[in-house]
Amino acid sequence: MDVDRAWGDTGLLCALARRPVLLDKILDLYGASLVVTQAVAAEIRRLSGTSEAQRTPHTRLLCSGADAVVRYLDAGQIAECPLPTALDTFGKLDQVLRQLRGIDAAAAERAGRTMDAVTSAHKHAGETHSIVCAARTVELGGKTVLLTNDGGAITVAESHGVPCKDLGQLLAELGCEADPVDAAELFNSFNQVTRTFATVPARRQPTDASAFRCLKHGDICRLCS
Repeated sequence: MDVDRAWGDTGLLCALARRPVLLDKILDLYGASLVVTQAVAAEIRRLSGTSEAQRTPHTRLLCSGADAVVRYLDAGQIAECPLPTALDTFGKLDQVLRQLRGIDAAAAERAGRTMDAVTSAHKHAGETHSIVCAARTVELGGKTVLLTNDGGAITVAESHGVPCKDLGQLLAELGCEADPVDAAELFNSFNQVTRTFATVPARRQPTDASAFRCLKHGDICRLCS
């Protein structure tokens, strides 16, 4: 894939790791460009460190996905990248976090709930660092993409000029390879790994297997180009 850095988010990677064969294929496609921030790596390791006794029916699949991703991190197959050293990094972290918390607050208001600001900030640490790192890649003239299923993160990242792909779009690229994965298999895998966590916003949800079938016309496919 023609990008310098593809920044993986916690939820997307943990969901994808529930199908290690597909994660391996994504790594074959993206190679060393698939990376995570140190904050995302820390989130994944924290989830993996959850004891069996503390893994609830709600978190068990997420934690088992994290277990798998940690093996890739430990093996160096997915690199962990530090924050940029630019002078404005901390200002940008604050800006991005405020945007993400604003989206949380608006959602809470619509639902008639109160928002815990501390919980919101903690929840968005990995996304915040990923967006800032990806935006810095763009500023330096590099090609980048943020890999996330989170609708708020997608909105904020795109406001900073960062292209995004959700898990459906990422898996669709495997249907466009020289040796493509069957579209129905990709659709079923997508539904299975996003059923309990890392759900994709409704407006981006694929409705059938056609979303994973290569649409190449000449040298161009609108799914993978």
